[in-house]
Amino acid sequence: MSGPLDAAVAAFGARRDTLLPILEARRTDLPLRYWRQAAHYTTPAADATMARKAVEGGTAPMGRILERFGVTPADLAERLETPVAGVEALLARPARAPLVMLDGEDAQALRDDVTEAGLREAAATIAEADWSGDGPPSLRTFRPPGFALGSTARDLAAVIEALAERGVADRLDGVIYPKVEHPEEVEALYAFLDAAEAAVGLAPRTIRVGFLVESGWAAARLPEITLAAIPRLCSIIYGLADYSADLGLPQIADDAPLAQWVRGEIVNVAGAAGVPAVDGMTLAYPVADASLDAAANRARFLDRMALVHADAVRAREMGMLGKWVGHPAQLFAVLLAFEAGLDPAALDAEAAKLEAYRSAVEDEARGATIIGGVMSDRATDRHARVLLRRAVALGRFAPARALDLGVIGDGEVAEAEAIWAVTGGRS
Repeated sequence: MSGPLDAAVAAFGARRDTLLPILEARRTDLPLRYWRQAAHYTTPAADATMARKAVEGGTAPMGRILERFGVTPADLAERLETPVAGVEALLARPARAPLVMLDGEDAQALRDDVTEAGLREAAATIAEADWSGDGPPSLRTFRPPGFALGSTARDLAAVIEALAERGVADRLDGVIYPKVEHPEEVEALYAFLDAAEAAVGLAPRTIRVGFLVESGWAAARLPEITLAAIPRLCSIIYGLADYSADLGLPQIADDAPLAQWVRGEIVNVAGAAGVPAVDGMTLAYPVADASLDAAANRARFLDRMALVHADAVRAREMGMLGKWVGHPAQLFAVLLAFEAGLDPAALDAEAAKLEAYRSAVEDEARGATIIGGVMSDRATDRHARVLLRRAVALGRFAPARALDLGVIGDGEVAEAEAIWAVTGGRS
């Protein structure tokens, strides 16, 4: 190359070296366990009994719920259009929620005495409840009031300090930040969390943050908010009810075109940031109505189970990795829906693609190739890796094979093996 071209190449290289760290910092390096967010089980922080049931019960009450409504596993499977074997397996081996959110905001009355009870009980539940059972630990999160209410930092400080006094400050895995509308709100929260972690001896950025998209501003400024949130970000969550209220929509409609657009925006930005996108809650709970007879309540239960399951399937097919729930029957339906997206044969096929592509590149010195009649190249290889990494986090893909394929790193093997050991290949 000529002198001027050499200089241009050198200038490009220097600029690349400067830009790369900046650009790489726009994507979160998310630890493996934070990919376990197929269901966010929300429960009022102030109700200690309900909170413990949410944490420790998971789907365990489902057998009794089916008996109460006179529904068999086969009945439920038929209504959900899902294999009965999956329903029976989850009944035989109840699952914990991958994430439990102790809610100090919408799920409880914002009254001083209730707030104080919520802070007290949130710390006690995080510190004392059995978050593991015989499986991987649920992620332990707390939702404080939003920025506009003024008590975000005070409430978080109370919970963090109470945990520190018990010697378990590191058990708070994350904060679910509601009503976010502008990146400056995230910056204020992060400045507080930096100071709080230093005050109780936690390593910087121990506490992760998931935030809710619940307003027109949040949707409009989503990329800016996300960029501000990257250093601690663990999920982006859709809040349907508040979003509908903010825009003055005629009804809270889960399948409205605008709701679908917001989900698409969330999936796109969450994917760019490298974190799960999580769908909001189906508001129609599968519970009895005292004014109806047994037959009508049975039909109502099955209809509402089918609704939450269909909502979860739609979210999964859009690229979301989880959904909010507020009832054990909803948790059951949502876990079934996301479990169905982890078919063992499909995962084996993805792994086979990685192995074949590696062979084509390393042994045959080829780039793009045909695998199983489908064009495969660096992009399809990357897609398979993303899917398999998520499967590892859920205990659905063997860690040794994942390591061999380069899906996980050496530093993630111990955690992956711990998940695999207790799931036996099933999340």
